[in-house]
Amino acid sequence: MLAERMRSRHGIPWFTLDALKMGLHLGAPSLEVLPAADDLVTADQMWPIIEPILDHAIFDGRDYLVEGVNLRPRIVARFIQETDEPVRACFLGYPEASIEQKALDVAHHIGPPTDWLHRTGSDNVHRYLEVSRLLSRKLRDECACVGIPFVDTGTDFHAGIAAAEHALLGPLEQTLGLL
Repeated sequence: MLAERMRSRHGIPWFTLDALKMGLHLGAPSLEVLPAADDLVTADQMWPIIEPILDHAIFDGRDYLVEGVNLRPRIVARFIQETDEPVRACFLGYPEASIEQKALDVAHHIGPPTDWLHRTGSDNVHRYLEVSRLLSRKLRDECACVGIPFVDTGTDFHAGIAAAEHALLGPLEQTLGLL
């Protein structure tokens, strides 16, 4: 939702890392990028491909937003430090949210492109949300260590999205957002 909000409000195109992950899984099986693997393991596998994509986006001189769970805050922080161009990042999650409430929130937003999860059944939705809540805790802690904003969307989803939008836009005129 944040990526689409950034596109519609600010004209910033976005790319989902889920598409890259599935493209690597289906088109380059020898890389062993597996959709069901731990997201941080997949982040490590995908970074050597994501980094040059980001470098090209910066070289191209356009605002661009990359969204997905397959990034590590410490690697993103290092990338930001190593580039001379203005790059903003924030991570979103729901580290303390009730799984039952989060399932209701997610169900409220069913529809393309986020309806894949609901086709897997309610038990799987709950398992996925629990894994994501644990990942959110890891990301929150790592963001705190490296100074990247972490936005909790578990308490007030819409306020969290607004806070993430503000974190990405900031005072910079050129923003490459990494979610």
